[in-house]
Amino acid sequence: MKKKIIKINITICIFIFLNTFVYSQDKESSFILVEKGFPKAVIAVSASSFTSLNKTAIFFQSCIEKSTGVRLPFINEINDQEILNNNICINLDIDQKYKTSSYSFDLKTYDSFKIDFSNSKQIWVIGNSAAGVEFAIYEFLERFLGIRWLFPGDLGEYIPKHKNLIIKSKTIIDSPVFISRKLSGLHGKFPQLKQWARRNREVSYVSFHHNINRIFPVKKYIRKYPHIYPQKNGKPYVPYPTVGWQVCFSESDTITIAVQNILSYFSKNPQKNTFSLGPNDSTRINGSGYCKSDYIEDDFSSWGFVHASDSYYKWANKVVEQIIEKYPNKLFGTLAYFEIAMPPKQIKVNKNIIPFLTEDRLRWVDSKQKNSAKKWIESWMNNAHQIGFYDYIYGTPYLLPRVYFHHMADVYRYAAKMGVSAVYAEAYPNWGEGPKYYLALKLFWNPFLDVDELLEDWYICAVGKLSAPYLSEYYNIWEKFWTQTIKKSTWFKNKGMYLPFKSPEYLDIVNISDIYKSRQLLEKTVEMSQTFLQKKRANLFLKAFEYYEASAFSYWGLKQKRSNIEKDYAREMNRKRYILIDEFEYDPFFRHPARFDSKRYDELNWDESWIRKLLPFLN
Repeated sequence: MKKKIIKINITICIFIFLNTFVYSQDKESSFILVEKGFPKAVIAVSASSFTSLNKTAIFFQSCIEKSTGVRLPFINEINDQEILNNNICINLDIDQKYKTSSYSFDLKTYDSFKIDFSNSKQIWVIGNSAAGVEFAIYEFLERFLGIRWLFPGDLGEYIPKHKNLIIKSKTIIDSPVFISRKLSGLHGKFPQLKQWARRNREVSYVSFHHNINRIFPVKKYIRKYPHIYPQKNGKPYVPYPTVGWQVCFSESDTITIAVQNILSYFSKNPQKNTFSLGPNDSTRINGSGYCKSDYIEDDFSSWGFVHASDSYYKWANKVVEQIIEKYPNKLFGTLAYFEIAMPPKQIKVNKNIIPFLTEDRLRWVDSKQKNSAKKWIESWMNNAHQIGFYDYIYGTPYLLPRVYFHHMADVYRYAAKMGVSAVYAEAYPNWGEGPKYYLALKLFWNPFLDVDELLEDWYICAVGKLSAPYLSEYYNIWEKFWTQTIKKSTWFKNKGMYLPFKSPEYLDIVNISDIYKSRQLLEKTVEMSQTFLQKKRANLFLKAFEYYEASAFSYWGLKQKRSNIEKDYAREMNRKRYILIDEFEYDPFFRHPARFDSKRYDELNWDESWIRKLLPFLN
């Protein structure tokens, strides 16, 4: 039977969102929503917000029912006025001032919300947008019911049971620190990934990825406008359709073409508020791919790339200036990447442009690299009105759990203090890394949360109080490795924008005792878990560890050739990791989005030629 929610007209007092992360009014109120197996509240959605909030309301109702065994009815299902008078009404709505046609889209407050407990018979869940109301509902369920979305899939949903549901709270007002919050690699073949990310308040509001090839498709323009492409021997030189080249930003036709295409895009997609001006990615094989007129040959960045930012941003500014004449509130993201990593020297960046500064900020565990990076960021802050952080927090294809929880918090706290607007990270998750991505999204909303409290809560919800200390100690081993031990390795001294994830040489300095200790801790985690669900989750982490274990031992025996690793055992472990990576493919928890056995990761494959022939029989 289809669920119906009545549309009611309501009036909301306009409130001001304070520039704080969570604000609570002084007066605390008490509300009984469920008592002794009976509902003591109803749910209502305003008529004007019904279409936008219907799904959120139904999800809210279902979560409360899963937790209490009691279904809170929607208000239209109650015909007895006395029952309505004696029950709490939980109202969902979008703030009226954000519904008006005169409202100017503002990402800084778009996801903000208020949970108002000031009326003894009414709870108002009000957002500045439908997303704001949705995130308020997630806050409500986490804060008052203890619900957690630990990792993707049914096992990752933690819903504690409540016989009674009594809420005591002050009014809550909350806003995200960063306007756009995104992890890559979560939107593949399993819908559970996207669902999990959304419930942890992931959104992407700013487009900034590689896009020059889409603005200037080669097939469409190379014959009529050959001069806008890089030249070689007097002819246009575009080695690949989408990478390894840029248009000639100093050519005026590139401004005209870009403006025409972007205006057309917004005309066809009026609901879109952003467009990417991101440069094409580079193969690094054929040089920079920039036209000679667009860069200074003897001006190199600390990464060793020529400086092309002035030419690029002169072009970007001229394009955006024409677009915002018609669409003044549109945002244009781009990448401070390779040849345009440094800010322009001759001009300031248009206020509607957000450069995303690309860097693997695990590097910041080294104080010299951190100080150098901060100078770079400060130089951008002096040039651009707003910037984004683009990070590389993989994930796959790493062969160990690459966790650095406290360092991650330090990075995003610095970003918040510097006024960074948006955050993005290439993640391609490996869920054997436990709370890493859960923590990342929590910090993307509010980087000033207590990391230790978040981690302890996650461990307890996942495997129970008795097992939690062992799971915590397991991840502490690898957090110490990636924030302290790694600095001694030659692998860490790589000077690229991101650490060399294609190389396994970080395994050279791993202590074999850490692998043995890890297995002991995870086996103890399984042993000490009490409930069926706790034990199933604990076994997930143990199974994920088997891949790390097999990778380490096979590398040490076949590649590094440590004397204490027998070659036959190493080959057995090597065979095991190929079998596991195939098994993992069909599970949203285990699947590796960036598989080590793909062609692009040759260095992560060793002694494998005969294994591939045997795999059909082994499986």
